[in-house]
Amino acid sequence: LAGLSRERGVTIFVSTHFMSEGARCDRIALMDAGRLLACDTPAALVAARGAATLEEAFVDYIRAAATPAAEPAEAEAAAREPPSSFFIERGSLGARRLLAYARRELLELRRDSIRLAMCLLAPPILLIVLGYGISLDVEHVPFAVFDRDRTPESRDYVDRLAGSRYFAERPPLRSDGEIGRRLATGELRVAIEIPAGFGRDLVAGHQPELGVWIDGAMPFRAETARGYLLAIEEGWLRDLARRSGSEGCGLAEIVPRFRYNQDLRSVNAIVPGVLALVLMLVPTMLMAVAIVREKELGSIANFQATPVRRIEFLLGKQAPYVAVSFAAFLLLTGMTVWLFGVPLKGSFFALSVGALLYVWAATGVGLLVSAFARTQIAAIVVAAVLTALPSVQLSGLIAPVSSLTGAAAVIGRAFPASWFNRISVGVFTKGLRAEDLLDAYAALAAFAVALTVASLCLLRKQQA
Repeated sequence: LAGLSRERGVTIFVSTHFMSEGARCDRIALMDAGRLLACDTPAALVAARGAATLEEAFVDYIRAAATPAAEPAEAEAAAREPPSSFFIERGSLGARRLLAYARRELLELRRDSIRLAMCLLAPPILLIVLGYGISLDVEHVPFAVFDRDRTPESRDYVDRLAGSRYFAERPPLRSDGEIGRRLATGELRVAIEIPAGFGRDLVAGHQPELGVWIDGAMPFRAETARGYLLAIEEGWLRDLARRSGSEGCGLAEIVPRFRYNQDLRSVNAIVPGVLALVLMLVPTMLMAVAIVREKELGSIANFQATPVRRIEFLLGKQAPYVAVSFAAFLLLTGMTVWLFGVPLKGSFFALSVGALLYVWAATGVGLLVSAFARTQIAAIVVAAVLTALPSVQLSGLIAPVSSLTGAAAVIGRAFPASWFNRISVGVFTKGLRAEDLLDAYAALAAFAVALTVASLCLLRKQQA
């Protein structure tokens, strides 16, 4: 039902479903499913159908329009009405209607300072916080030595540990009791006791024993520190043997070399992985809030009262957030390269294609969330819970997806972040190109289409 009122030269257009509101207008147009049924004053429309109220007249007009043989006078009047190109596309995907919704959403986004700030500021802030905050590097582990031997050999061993980037020497230990106390307070993570006779045994060709205490409160760091100690000790013993002229028994020496990320900097894997988290979390919340906000304000009634198709409404709402999210991806990629110093070894085109498919899938998750949420707060909470935990725990950011088992492995592979994490880390660290990532592209495209279709099925055109 559309109406208009003129007062003091000002024309006011009103769109409403309520007949009591329409009856107050000077002239109204009755519409159903995009068809113009009649246009006249409220009194004239009621009199033309011989009805008691405007609502009864409206129902009678709808019944008459549904009848195959329409009255000749009404058919002739309808034929004289100028056709509207906006409604001609009713049987197909209307590009004009879709673009109209996209433009409207962009205008609303520009006027809403909070959502605009979330679009532009939230992704780089999250990247900085998580990029610096999440690190798997075990470096500068504080250690102290209780040197009972005090020989050049024992000092050489301590210097070898202190000279590596993995350990940081603290004031020496003076007693056995001090070992437990300083480990308990967290001042030390590693305590080493060098026994008396350590140097003598080395000179004699024996392998002396060392007492090493490692803080195991965090198992990953403890096990990594233990591996560093063994590696440094092995290298030190090898150098010591060369200096003394005893090269060993002629066995083949295995020298491991790292094919990728030779410096073993976790930032080279963590920051590209954080891209997957940020580009999932923010677009999902923005997309969910965009539609739920219309439910809260009641403006979704405009969609329900017009001939706009559900797919046009969804894609029109989704397109601006895909574009904004892709712009955020470009900004985050620049920060990854220039702020964090992560080299982009692979194809930027391959990374961009993956990112475009990924943000499409991420906004698809937001569409799906909006089908169930009724308030903006609920949409934000649900979107955060659904995306943050899988993007951190099951996407390969912390542990490889291939190492997951059971339900965790299924969820990891059934979530878009795990596929984009492979693209992002692979392009940045391993130098992958587009032809190496076709299966990941296919998976992300399937996610995007499936999520959009599911949202389309759950979106009701008319209220029950």
